[in-house]
Amino acid sequence: MTPDSTDFQEGRDSILIVKGRFKAGSLKLYGQFILIFRNSTTFDIFNAVASTYSDLYNLEPHEDWMKYKEFIANAKWKGTFNSNLSNSLVDEFKKFSEQMNSITLLYNNVSEYDYNAMEIILYDLIYRIVHDKDLILETGIQEITPSEYKEASKSPEAATKPVERDDEHAGTNYTDYSLEKDAVILPVKPIVAPIKGKPIYELRVGDKLMIYIQAISDRANYYIDYLGLREDKEIVPTMAQVIDIKAGSGKNNPTDILTLISPGVYGKFTEIEKQVKLRVYDPVTDGEIKIKEIEKTKKRNTPDSAKGDHKTGFSKGTIIMLALFMMILVLFIVLIFLSW
Repeated sequence: MTPDSTDFQEGRDSILIVKGRFKAGSLKLYGQFILIFRNSTTFDIFNAVASTYSDLYNLEPHEDWMKYKEFIANAKWKGTFNSNLSNSLVDEFKKFSEQMNSITLLYNNVSEYDYNAMEIILYDLIYRIVHDKDLILETGIQEITPSEYKEASKSPEAATKPVERDDEHAGTNYTDYSLEKDAVILPVKPIVAPIKGKPIYELRVGDKLMIYIQAISDRANYYIDYLGLREDKEIVPTMAQVIDIKAGSGKNNPTDILTLISPGVYGKFTEIEKQVKLRVYDPVTDGEIKIKEIEKTKKRNTPDSAKGDHKTGFSKGTIIMLALFMMILVLFIVLIFLSW
């Protein structure tokens, strides 16, 4: 929503923004979050992202709030993040925002630049999701004028659109996986089956799981539609084969699982609990699943390029017409020579 400056901060001449990053040493998790107060009882924006990739910790809290918004949006667009933890963090901020006394207390701490009191509240919120005794939190406070915030919010796309990169395969992580050059890695969510499922610690390369592609970006939505995985506006599950498992050595270390959905299209998810049981593909109950193969002439890095690709050269009909034309032309020239 586009904010109205007259409704901000209850008469304050500035907008209060909290930016922060955290890392959980034992779980090897990293995260960023941003909170923008609409007033002392409401957040106008709250967002968070968590991942096992340490580059998510590179953005420091002193950076500008717009850069924070773009950084978080870009991380989610690339798909290299822990969707379960990220969604849980966002939900936790949402629940917190509905507790009037709590959010007012946080607002007062922020407005007074009381970092100690503010970080105690934020640390507790994050710890509820990231249970790690080695959790480290860093925060920053920024104030901007309502007019500056309103101007920046006039163009939502400018505030949330991922930063363009020269690397046409941005979003895939080729340093971690040996994949083909034009591969795509999408965020997926496995189906949990507490009774008949297979626990994470028993998964092996080659196992077939039932998963959902998460519709959190234009790219993901494009492949959902292209592969025929949307019915009546609902995303349907599909089968994916496990091709790589990266598990931490510790008991609570997260496990990254890479799956093959279709030639050139991969799905990745992260699980912390190794006791979680996942639903394995069963041809008897799930039926035969046929996945539309991505045309090899199409680029797979972005939906725009995939939609815009088209075959070049002449069609079969055009070639036949050209051949007939050449035959008539040759006959015409022969007749001219014979008439002499």
